[in-house]
Amino acid sequence: MWSSIRRTHGYKLLNGIIMFEQEQDIKKEKAAIEMYLKRSGNGYKKLSPSDVDFRILGDNKALIGYAEVKVLDTEMKNSFPLSVEARKIIKLRDKRLSAVMIWSCIDGILYSPIEELKGEANWSETTGELTLYYINKKPFKYVRA
Repeated sequence: MWSSIRRTHGYKLLNGIIMFEQEQDIKKEKAAIEMYLKRSGNGYKKLSPSDVDFRILGDNKALIGYAEVKVLDTEMKNSFPLSVEARKIIKLRDKRLSAVMIWSCIDGILYSPIEELKGEANWSETTGELTLYYINKKPFKYVRA
C-alpha cells in the first residue's frame, strides 16, 4: 500500500527552527517567477534552499539579478499587509545585483525591486524572526494570472 509522501526542502533558522518548503510551494514559486519574467523573456535558475529562491538570467544565460518568492494563499486584493522575513531581503541585498521580491497570490503576482520597498519591522511571534510588513499598495506592480 502506497502512502502519500510530500517532498520538502528544509533550512534552519538562526533560532534553531527548521522551516520546510513543500513541493507544491516550489511549483507555485516557479509559476510566479515565470509570470514575472514573461514580459522580458529572461530565464531563471532555482537555487538551493539555503540561498535566495532564483537567479535571473539574461542573454546568453548571463546572471543579471536575483529573486525571492513568497507564496500566499490569498487573492492580491486581500494580501496586504505583505510580509517577508528581514533575512530574505538582506540575502537579496548581499548579492549586490538587482533584486526583486515577488509575492505569489491565487490570482497573480505582486512585486517590487527591493530598493523601492518601504514598510515597518516587527518581531514575528510565530517564527521569532524580524519580519518586514508593507501596508501601502501603491508602490507594488502586479501581473494577473
